[in-house]
Amino acid sequence: MKNAIIIYGILPPPFGGVSVHLKRFKKYLEDSKINFVFLQSNNSYRKHMFRNLFFSQISFQKNIIHLHGFQTGKKLPCLLFLMLFFNKKVIVTIHNDRFLLDYNSLKNIQKVIARIFYSNISHIISVKSDSKFGFIPDNKISVIPAFIPPTPDETDIKRLPDFFHKIRHKHKFLITSNVSRISFYKNQDLYGFDLSIELMKRLINDGYKNIGLICVIPDIGDYDYFEKMQNLVKKYNLEDNFHIYTKPIAYPAVINICDFFIRPTNTDGDALSIREAISLQKPAIASDVCKRPEGTILFKNRNIDDLYIKTADVINNYKEYKKRIENIKFEDYAEKILEVYKKVLNGGE
Repeated sequence: MKNAIIIYGILPPPFGGVSVHLKRFKKYLEDSKINFVFLQSNNSYRKHMFRNLFFSQISFQKNIIHLHGFQTGKKLPCLLFLMLFFNKKVIVTIHNDRFLLDYNSLKNIQKVIARIFYSNISHIISVKSDSKFGFIPDNKISVIPAFIPPTPDETDIKRLPDFFHKIRHKHKFLITSNVSRISFYKNQDLYGFDLSIELMKRLINDGYKNIGLICVIPDIGDYDYFEKMQNLVKKYNLEDNFHIYTKPIAYPAVINICDFFIRPTNTDGDALSIREAISLQKPAIASDVCKRPEGTILFKNRNIDDLYIKTADVINNYKEYKKRIENIKFEDYAEKILEVYKKVLNGGE
């Protein structure tokens, strides 16, 4: 592929679904000898890198601009100018349903610009098959999950700090959950940090004594809420059972050292961690806020009773749940993204 690909997105840290996906996709492109440039949209780079993106594309060279985690707003007029005047091929990957919330929060003139932008865009990649975009034509949308398999280094439990090995030795059953960054959606804890604590309280109170949970939070974000949750752990006397790790870590290795994974989010995209867990033969319990990968055990969103019932059932019938997922395999979707690039460059939508 001779034409340059410009990818505008986030790389770790912080460690989240989008940044980890792009880290792996970047390696895939490097290994495949694809001509591309990566520009970081992380907070410390955002203004400078978008300026570089804009001015570097003021030419009639046929390039693809691939945007990840992109929010509608002030940058749209610049991108619209590049598309209409310089005929740039723009692809946007939409990783979650917060895209529509962002659009609905725009002022009227901004909504008009957004509609013109998306009606002229080359292609949309959605990581979810059940997402609805309304004003974007279906023939411009491809559903491609974000999963690219973790490397052996990412899943190697020997690389984990002693913190994890000590906890593993301590508990017969070990659960894990992750919070990329403490956030809120519709005024609720987006990642279900609070639900994880309530779950452990119920399990301990109902006699599941030899059980622990590791919650990985590589980027705290809201320190007031974090302190509130820490105090809740102390109030419930869960210090010996609920463990929090607040540094960047290869999360697939954490999943690998634990027995199963929970994802109690109240909104989501195609969560990498669920596919990682199942591919590592670890049962995965997740909220029913969206279509989940094959093998996922669903519970009703924000319903602690249902989460408790599903978790207790996995503990009580662990071998059976392991057997259910032993033959599930997930595709490496990096090649599918490359196919979209080729299609767009060849004039297709």
